Amino acid sequence: MSVCLVIDESSIVAKVAARILTGIDLKTIGAESLAAGARLLAEPSAAAPVLVLVSASLPNTTVDASVRALRADPKTAKAKILVSLVESNLGTMTRAKRAGADGFIFRPFDRASLLDWVAPFVAVAEPAAA
Repeated sequence: MSVCLVIDESSIVAKVAARILTGIDLKTIGAESLAAGARLLAEPSAAAPVLVLVSASLPNTTVDASVRALRADPKTAKAKILVSLVESNLGTMTRAKRAGADGFIFRPFDRASLLDWVAPFVAVAEPAAA
C-alpha cells in the first residue's frame, strides 16, 4: 500500500484526509508540523510517501521553506507535494511552486474534491463497493 503524509496544523484535516484516502488504498499518516513528520518518517519501519499534503499555513515556517525542507529530505524528495490552501493566493502559490510543489488542494475539502486533486498525482483505485 502506498503512503501519503499529511502535514497540517489541524489534526482533524489529517483524520479526514486519512478516512478518504484509505478508501483508494493509500495509507495516510498525519503530523502537525514538519518536525513531527520527519520523526514519523525516521522510524525504521516507515515507508517513503508517494504523496505529501502540506499546509501552506504551518506555524513558524513559510510555505516555500516547508516545501524546500520536504524536497531536501531523502524520504520525501521524490514524493508528489501538494500544498493545501484555504484560499487562492497567487503569491503563496508562486512561492510554493518555485520551491518544488507539484500542485495545490483547497480546504475545506470533501471526498470528491480531495480525490479529484489527488488523482493526477497517484494511481487512484476505485473504492470497493460497500
